[in-house]
Amino acid sequence: MERNYDEVISDMLIQLADIESRWEALDQRLEKADKRLDLTIKRMVRAEHRLEAQEKRMEIFDKKLEDSFKRMEVFDKKLELSVKEQREFASVQSKMNKYFLEVIKKNSSKL
Repeated sequence: MERNYDEVISDMLIQLADIESRWEALDQRLEKADKRLDLTIKRMVRAEHRLEAQEKRMEIFDKKLEDSFKRMEVFDKKLELSVKEQREFASVQSKMNKYFLEVIKKNSSKL
């Protein structure tokens, strides 16, 4: 059985060229994938920076909100004291009115 080495070599060269073209295509696809991955990473970094900035703004907002709640608590305490004072004043005023009404009734019955 005699082999034609020229044909075998030419087949091997054709297969080698085919393998090489596949590797080049794969390299191109991998380069494109690397570029996409780099862009994705850059986007994620920018998004992370935006989120950190947003968190800082939210921390400031939370602090202002806490301060507002503290001021409201102080206001509520003052309002509560004011309401108590008003009730006490109204109670004293009512007692005084009753006293004066009784005195007026006593004086008018004497006439």
